[in-house]
Parts: sequence; structure tokens; C-alpha cells
Amino acid sequence: MGVNFVKSGVAGGRRTTRRELVAATAAASLGLLVGARPALGWSDPDDAAGQDDGGAADRGDRMPTPWWIERYPELSRVVEVRSARVLNASVVEPGRLGEMLDRGIQHLTGSANPLTGWQAVLGAAERIVLKFNAVGAGTIRTTEPMARVLVSRLAAAGYEAGRVALVEAPAKLTKELGARTAAPGWGTSVPLAGTAEELANYLLEADALINVPFLKTHQIAGMSGCLKNISHAVIRHPARYHANGCSPFVGQVVGSSPVSSRLKLNIVNALRVVVDGGPDAREADIVGYGGLLLGFDPVAVDNVGLSILATERRRLGLNGGGEIRYLVAAARAGLGRWRPVDIDRVAVEVEG
Repeated sequence: MGVNFVKSGVAGGRRTTRRELVAATAAASLGLLVGARPALGWSDPDDAAGQDDGGAADRGDRMPTPWWIERYPELSRVVEVRSARVLNASVVEPGRLGEMLDRGIQHLTGSANPLTGWQAVLGAAERIVLKFNAVGAGTIRTTEPMARVLVSRLAAAGYEAGRVALVEAPAKLTKELGARTAAPGWGTSVPLAGTAEELANYLLEADALINVPFLKTHQIAGMSGCLKNISHAVIRHPARYHANGCSPFVGQVVGSSPVSSRLKLNIVNALRVVVDGGPDAREADIVGYGGLLLGFDPVAVDNVGLSILATERRRLGLNGGGEIRYLVAAARAGLGRWRPVDIDRVAVEVEG
């Protein structure tokens, strides 16, 4: 997973360097973060095949090939956009955030401008869902600016706010932005752990879901990113599926056809990253990273996110070892790519 730096950044304060990112990428494939002061380490993906990953349930049968693997059969692109000036302490500068989104969508899609980039992602979608994460949002404090900027960018591309629903965002934003109300209740079921698990109607009504997770540690699952933000939010009984580090349940939910067919884009909100004690957030455990991750393949994006968590934790003197079991299982089942050589990681620096 070579890091292709599009433009170098001007560091403000102590920011992760290119050398650290490349080192983390080269060394890291998958790791485990567990507990209040979780230990974090790395194992090669091929070596991990021989480790204890929860048994046959983790290995499982391969999932149907998702569209992001069929459409991009060789590499999964992950675009990391950073700005040293998008944050003023914990306050987000919306103009610079908008520029970061513009640059990210262009580099991800290869489009000449952001508008055609959004159109390439969403096509003729009439019902769009933006899926945020409410856990810890009040402390992280970046959901509202992200929602406002995203909705404005979509409107500029021809997807007016009335076609967009906000899930796990403050209710006041729906009225403020003129967004539609997400469908309540539960509908079609998917098989999970020998039972039929109902899916949320807000997902089932959507033509397109844009996944907007935080980047956080997670005391049960290890980390919370793209996959975890969807899996346990779209099923009716999420509490039943936390055993074995949520593996293989996370991948099984996201890999099911009703979910994967609607998941059109992942945008990880890594403006402020929870590096310890997640998924809840304490100010003392948050790092102002000033970044976004964009990609279609949620496994690849989470793998890049995990390398960022590892680098930031090491910088703070937190260390350890293990695996993220649900990410291992999802990769092995064919939901996405986890090997560094199979991920095209593009780094973009937005200066101001």
C-alpha cells in the first residue's frame, strides 16, 4: 500500500510525518485495540491466517463479490486529505473542509471537477442517506459542520437537500438544511448467526448511502470506522452481535446484498480522532488530526484508518498487539482488500 503523496503539507504543531505514515503502512496490516488502554500491534495478513481468529465462523464462506471489487478489479483506492488549518482548536473551518471534500472526491473518481465527481458516485439517486455516528459526537464536535458542508456540496452537484436524509445527526439539522426525514422502522431481513435480522427502513428506502463514520478505537470491536458504523446501526438487535470482537457479524451485515448494493461511498471524518477509550469520547483521548479518508471499499478504508490510529497511538506512547477480528474476517470473506499491495493510497494536502 504505497502512499502516493499528491502534495506535501505545511505542518502546524506536531503532525504525523510522511516517514511515519509510510512506516505505519509498511508495517501495519491489521491490529487490535481493546480496553481502556488497549495494546496495539501488527501482523502480516498472510501470517494472520494461521492465528486464532475465532474459528470457522470467522473464516466462513466467501460473500458475494461487492460492486466495488467488481468495478475496480485490481486496486482499491483510498484518498487521504489533510489540512493543517481545517481546525482552530476543536472548531472546524467550513470553507477549508469544503475544499478538502472537493479535492478528495476528484482524486477518488478521477473527475475533472467535484460536481462531476459526485455525479459519478451517485448517478440518478433520488433518495440519499448520510449515515453519521452519534456515539461521542457531542465531544468530538465535527458532525454538524460535516453535515452542512456535505449537503451543500451535494446540492451544488444537483442533489438538492430534499433528497437527502441525515441519520445519527442532530435533529435540528434536518429542518435547518431542508433535508427529508429518514424512514422509521424495520423491514426486510438478512440471515445472521442462524436467525433473520431485520434491516432499518432508512437503509431500505435509500438509492444511495454515504457512510460518514468517525475514526475511533472501540473497547469491544477494536476500532470503529466504515464497517462498524454501518453493521450495528442497520440491524434491529445489534447487542446480540458483539461476541468475538463483533466477528464475523460486521462483515456479514455490510456484505449482504441489501446493504452493499446501497453503500456508494465512505467518507471517514478523521478531523478529530479518538485514539483511546472509544467508542465514547473524552477530550483527553482526542487528537486533532485534520483529515478525511474517502473510498469505495470499506475494508481498504478501515485498514488505512487503522494505520492512522496506530501511528497516533505510538506517538502518544500507547502500544501493544493483536488483530481486529471483524476486519480480518471481512477481508478473508471477500468484502474488500486488506493487503498493502492491493490498496492505492493517495495522500492530498490542502493548504490555506
